[in-house]
Amino acid sequence: MNSFWNGKRRFIALLMFLSGVFVALRVPPVIPFIQLPGEKYPAGYDIPFLDIRLTNTFVGSVIVWIVLLLFAVYVSRRRPQAGNEVPPGGFYNMFEALFEGLMNFVGGIAGGRHFRLIFNMFMTIFLIVLMANWMELVPGVDTVGFIHPHVKEKYDAEKDEVKVVTTDGYEIYQGFLGISYVNGQCDWVSPADEAAADQAALANAEAARAAALDDQRQAAAQARYDAAHGDHGEIAADSDEASAAYDEVLAAREAEKQAREDRGCYTDAGPVPWAMDDHADDAHGDGEYHGIPLHPDPSSEEAKLVPWVVLPFVRVPSTDLNMTLSIALIAFVMIQYIGFKALGIGYLTKFFNFATLFKSPLGGIDVAVGLLELIGDFAKILSFSFRLLGNIFAGSILLFVMSFLVPILPWPFFILEFFVGVIQALVFALLTAIFMNLATVSHHHDDEHDHAEAH
Repeated sequence: MNSFWNGKRRFIALLMFLSGVFVALRVPPVIPFIQLPGEKYPAGYDIPFLDIRLTNTFVGSVIVWIVLLLFAVYVSRRRPQAGNEVPPGGFYNMFEALFEGLMNFVGGIAGGRHFRLIFNMFMTIFLIVLMANWMELVPGVDTVGFIHPHVKEKYDAEKDEVKVVTTDGYEIYQGFLGISYVNGQCDWVSPADEAAADQAALANAEAARAAALDDQRQAAAQARYDAAHGDHGEIAADSDEASAAYDEVLAAREAEKQAREDRGCYTDAGPVPWAMDDHADDAHGDGEYHGIPLHPDPSSEEAKLVPWVVLPFVRVPSTDLNMTLSIALIAFVMIQYIGFKALGIGYLTKFFNFATLFKSPLGGIDVAVGLLELIGDFAKILSFSFRLLGNIFAGSILLFVMSFLVPILPWPFFILEFFVGVIQALVFALLTAIFMNLATVSHHHDDEHDHAEAH
């Protein structure tokens, strides 16, 4: 333990801690937009020669494969070529110990003549899922990307036209070197909602003034009645109390807008009604409402008219159902493949066992059990897919939230997700190995063997 903290390691750890403190205090937190499907890259980032838009989870999967290929090259070069050659130290020795430990572990579960195929499949799935899961621990993944206007086109069938509508998002600001940042302290408020709030404040102010005048009329009438004075006189059209009630409501609205402005949020995208009633929804100040832009420049004034989100360059592949489902399908196919390889066409009797239907009173149960086995095999696809997806997606959200709430010291949660990534990869690969081993076992032959021993 002491040797680990000696020398430059402790200075590296101290530098990382101080960097985390600096970033937490000086850089506003990045608020990612959380959605289940992988986000598509903006237009112009299509896969070459195919009309398919790139997604950030697909890019994450490509990175995982590149890392694994480089890792395979590294292991093959470091591996001793002769039996008397001393293995190199460091990371290779750790990987070799891990490899042998997993081989012995799987061998105790799925030994036999199909062990090599089962272990190869186990190790392949384990490494792919592990690298994909650990990607959520890499800085910049899920947080650095395109600043994207969160708008969409919606077809209006009644008017036969396409409208641009907004969804939830945040405001942006220009930071260091002209880079655009999402302002996590400012939820985006549309100019129309801003103008509606101003109009509501104006209406509430008028109502407060009318209520104050009504109270004065009632008080004056009561006073004249008590004094038995017959002349009701004139009621004032306004008073200091009524004006004060009117100004108080508008002042509260102005204070609300000032609080947003103090946080660096946009205010007065259009003139306030009590300052310029004819242009309540004038976003440009030229007397016309220009609508919602589809692709505004982040540095232009039009950027205030739409919400913005971060579209990450890279996202964890395991948080996309496409990735988890594809691996589950591969595992399912390999389970069926090794079953046919080991048992031939007789493997189908595991699912369609009609041999004893008319020979034994329990023949109907054999048929029902076979159909349940068939349903269970297809259910493995769903269980594999959603177990991995749910755990890693929830872990990514946990890291988002805790990095926002505890930006200086979120390390315990990163350590937690480190082990969650290992466990989920091990569970996925181990279940595949177990199911592949079970597929090589013939229940029919076992039954015949049991009957022979009984006789």
